[in-house]
Amino acid sequence: MIDKNSPIPVYYQVKEEIKEKISKGIWKVNECIASERELVEQYEVSRMTVRQALGELVQEGILVREKGKGTFVCEPKVKQKDVMSFTDIIKKSGGELETEVLEFDLIDTPEELIDVLKSKKVYRINRMRKVNNECIANEIVHIPEKTCKNLSKEKLKGSLFKIIEENGYVIDHSESEITALIMDDYYKKIFNLSEVAPLIRTYGKTLDDKKNILFIEESIYRSDKYILEVNISRREGILK
Repeated sequence: MIDKNSPIPVYYQVKEEIKEKISKGIWKVNECIASERELVEQYEVSRMTVRQALGELVQEGILVREKGKGTFVCEPKVKQKDVMSFTDIIKKSGGELETEVLEFDLIDTPEELIDVLKSKKVYRINRMRKVNNECIANEIVHIPEKTCKNLSKEKLKGSLFKIIEENGYVIDHSESEITALIMDDYYKKIFNLSEVAPLIRTYGKTLDDKKNILFIEESIYRSDKYILEVNISRREGILK
């Protein structure tokens, strides 16, 4: 199982073995995995090697340590690191997605968005996104009427990205700001929770390949269920 002559570090092999057992259901969500001592004996490696493997799995949100109890398998989180629709993210992760459209109205463009969206009329869309019957995200979108022709409430139960692309646009990238948010009674209600959960808020714009702004979106995510990866690169000539 563990090849100590391999160029792949031993701790990494142990880490992948543990991940494979979790994926196969040998250790299920919320179950305690084998102890450090048992893993040392099973894989015939040092305790330090096991601790490094477990430490990385904890950092990645796959495992969690509980003092005096052991190491447990975490519930999988929704993970986003590319420009993808929420629908595609959940499909890729194997989750079951349900979308509830709370609001769908054609309104006069809010004054602060007129210069940004360059449209007199916009659709205001408010959607709850549920994954495996749990409310994970609340999205509020303002999108110009011209961007999505023949838009309907029923269509919005699917992918907004797909609707936009069907209207001839190429989604290129998004520009967002990310902040932490304290859960209040309003968010407890819409997320259907009795206890406080951590939230993150993103607010930004999504652009096409011609740098036109397609829509503005404010999204609130449960950060105990959702991970947003941000990759920041240093481009030559920008930072000195």
